[in-house]
Amino acid sequence: MKHLTTLLLITALLASCKPEAKVTCLISGTVKNATDKQLSLIVGTRTDTLKLNADGTFSKEISLTKPSEATLRGTKLYAALFLMPGKDLAITVDGLDFNKDLAFTGSLAAENDFIIKKSEGAEKTYQVLNAAYKSPYTPADYKRIRDSIRLADLDFLGKYTSEKGSLDPVFVARQKTVIQFGYYGDLNNYPMMAGYYNTDKPVIPADWYSFMDGVNLDDPALLDISEAKYFITSYISAQVLKQSGKTQEEFYRNRSDAAKGTFRYLQEKFKSPEFFNLMAFESLKGTIDSEGPTGFEELISEYMAKSTDEANKKTLKEMADGWASMAPGQPAPVFNLPDIDGKMVSLADFAGKYVFIDYWATWCGPCKAEIPSYKKLIEDYKGKNIVFISISVDKDKAAWEKMVKEGIAELDSETGKPAVPANMIQMTWLQLHDAVKYNKIWLVKFIPTFVLIDTQGKIINARAERPSNPELRKVIDALPQI
Repeated sequence: MKHLTTLLLITALLASCKPEAKVTCLISGTVKNATDKQLSLIVGTRTDTLKLNADGTFSKEISLTKPSEATLRGTKLYAALFLMPGKDLAITVDGLDFNKDLAFTGSLAAENDFIIKKSEGAEKTYQVLNAAYKSPYTPADYKRIRDSIRLADLDFLGKYTSEKGSLDPVFVARQKTVIQFGYYGDLNNYPMMAGYYNTDKPVIPADWYSFMDGVNLDDPALLDISEAKYFITSYISAQVLKQSGKTQEEFYRNRSDAAKGTFRYLQEKFKSPEFFNLMAFESLKGTIDSEGPTGFEELISEYMAKSTDEANKKTLKEMADGWASMAPGQPAPVFNLPDIDGKMVSLADFAGKYVFIDYWATWCGPCKAEIPSYKKLIEDYKGKNIVFISISVDKDKAAWEKMVKEGIAELDSETGKPAVPANMIQMTWLQLHDAVKYNKIWLVKFIPTFVLIDTQGKIINARAERPSNPELRKVIDALPQI
């Protein structure tokens, strides 16, 4: 893969040779039919607020020291952008439909227009690759199809550059890296995806991963390119899983093992400190968001000692400190929320009973997948000293009301799609709605999240097992006076 090494070198040289007299990028524009008072511009881990004027216009100088990917977000607005220090970008968009009349002007207009044009074929590409995972397609067929997409993407970039004649060389080099690592990522994911879709697992050729020959992942410049970073993250996860000798289900059942394995692999295989600073941080952050810091204190201390990124260390400390209020034995945060009929319900209403809470949303696939197991759990513990509650975090309250009143279609165990004829599961247990306030207090970062509270209103486990996991019943059965 000498071409890739050369490409990355060129990218680095181009970036380093740019004069750094200016370290800002001017972002401006107009949002027609604006429903928001402000937009969010996300660059890396930083979020800038763009305040909208009464006429929907906005303008702000964004601090920027290197070419960067960015995301512009509003309630109904999502746009992937490319920014560079010393340049400007003006955006026109419809606040009710960001796909309508989206247009760019300014010195970065051509680059951002390319991103939009390229994304227009993404759905068709997804459908083609999704079909290629399944029989009768073979691994060789998939690789051939995926390689043809890679070549078509390179051809589109070349033609677009020739026609426009104004794409910045740094942007072009980055796009070639994006295309290459998108290709690597799909090949890397193929064995897992093909295994998921096919009853008869395809035989993966021994040389399947030969595309990795000569690829140098230990290049900090790759961390600035989302496709490259995504590939490196998934590649590390696959290598750590392989080293563990466990099945994927066994390995990720214990998040501590996964986090420890990631720490070791980063330190053994990557010499550039930027990888440990960022990827070990993201591994820990995701684990704490999902599980809390209990059991991970050693890794947090190790990160604090070895990382040179002060901002990440500060974030981890604040996260760990914030979880102190959710530790076992601490009083559970109170809530006062409306049920499906509008009646207010408080945690204090269940004094003397165990309480099991399911945080979910109508748009969350894994949440809905747990509902049949949850209903069976509730039925099996009917008459016991435990209350089961579902709390929706849907911002669209009407969607929640509709699903609770109509029920949810049971999924076919083979296809994963709603069964035909439809078998509706009625959600007759206590249903509450909390769009924002309390789920933040309860530190709900991912859904579904399950919480178990004792008869005194104290936390037993702020991240209890899922209803589909038999271990949950063992925990409930062991509760005194259940």
